[in-house]
Amino acid sequence: MNSFTKSAEPPFAAEGGIPASVLPERDPFRALDELMVVVEILCPAWPERDTFPQGLRTTL
Repeated sequence: MNSFTKSAEPPFAAEGGIPASVLPERDPFRALDELMVVVEILCPAWPERDTFPQGLRTTL
């Protein structure tokens, strides 16, 4: 037994949002390469860093 009647109206936000087209599939490696080109332009040289004490590295 159900005390609620089924509404014939669509949900309140069914027509909400903005229309957007789906982008075509891109090669993920090409997208990464394009991103790295931008990073290289913004930071062409690695910043100087201290070495690890006694040659040890930390792990996460």
